Amino acid sequence: MTDTASLALPDTPAGRRLDWWIGMLNQQGQGAGPGDWDHYAPAFRAQLGPMPDAEAQQAAWRANAARIGRVVAVKVEADGDDEIQVEVSTDKNRRWLLAAAVEADPPHRFSAFRIERRYDFQLGFREATAADAAILADVERRCPIVMGDVAVHFDRGEDYMDATRLMEDCSIGLASVDGEPAAVSCGAQHVVRVGGALKTIVTVSHLRVLPEHQRKGLWGAANKVLDKYRGHIDGTNAYIAVDNLGMQHGFSGTPDKWSQTIDRASLDCRALAGAPLKAIPGRAATPADAPDIVQRLNAFHDAEEMFVPYSVERFAARMARAPDLYGWDRVWLTEAAVVGAWAHGAALRTVTVTAGTTTVSTRGVVLDYAFAPGAEDQFEALLRA
Repeated sequence: MTDTASLALPDTPAGRRLDWWIGMLNQQGQGAGPGDWDHYAPAFRAQLGPMPDAEAQQAAWRANAARIGRVVAVKVEADGDDEIQVEVSTDKNRRWLLAAAVEADPPHRFSAFRIERRYDFQLGFREATAADAAILADVERRCPIVMGDVAVHFDRGEDYMDATRLMEDCSIGLASVDGEPAAVSCGAQHVVRVGGALKTIVTVSHLRVLPEHQRKGLWGAANKVLDKYRGHIDGTNAYIAVDNLGMQHGFSGTPDKWSQTIDRASLDCRALAGAPLKAIPGRAATPADAPDIVQRLNAFHDAEEMFVPYSVERFAARMARAPDLYGWDRVWLTEAAVVGAWAHGAALRTVTVTAGTTTVSTRGVVLDYAFAPGAEDQFEALLRA
């Protein structure tokens, strides 16, 4: 255990537990193992989720240490036998509030624990609404993703909320600095398949922090609206471009990262356009096609991670959620293939700057697709159409 005597923590049950926690943080989880779970009361352990193995625990401590830093000073703000609140300063020149409570009776295990970043400015955060669409779009336009000599930003026009209307349960966090909008983050709760089992997760996306306010902890502030999902989800996930070095650094200590890179195929629609739908021959789907479409999708993605088999009711609900964006007319069929695509239009323009040259593209995305074995040509024809 790293010596924390110089940090002047009170010699109380709460102080001693916090002393252990800070020591583990400062030594980046060295020696952590399943026995450490005994520091937490059963009810609190249930909130934290399944007990990780020693390797995962140590990885979690390292991630916390990378985010918080090594504690070098402690200022006690409130203390008692069962509760303690301190402000800590770290070697990352950051200040944090640590608030802990322990059981009244021995062995005085943690019953609650809270960590909050402290700032030298007025930090605000709230859940965004449709009335904030223009603000959210403005923040995103001003936050390019820099990948080497390429910078990319997205322009959602006046339709920032369009993508969220296609989701069952989506929340958007808006953080501010001294009252001015400074960061945005989105999260969607949904069910996925992981290792063959259905899991409820929150996928976090569209994190944008204005360049002048980066490295101020706004990432966590914008994500605070997602705290409402805690306690009834199995975890969170995110997809990060391999060349987005800033975000990759932020996740460098995160455990449970996928070892497999997820590829996205980007097609030049103008160059690859083919025969129109009727000439394939093909047609747009109708509600009567729901059982056939569901059977095709489920068979094609049968063993695919992150895919949840459709029911007819669930697919029909998807089609009814935002029919002006993605309805039956956007799902096209041939005898052995199906492709459903949402054309973003003005809702998402991609602006790329490479060596001073700006390129603007309007994109769409394939949301549902399947084809029978041997029907690759029909799939390709639908894509081209």
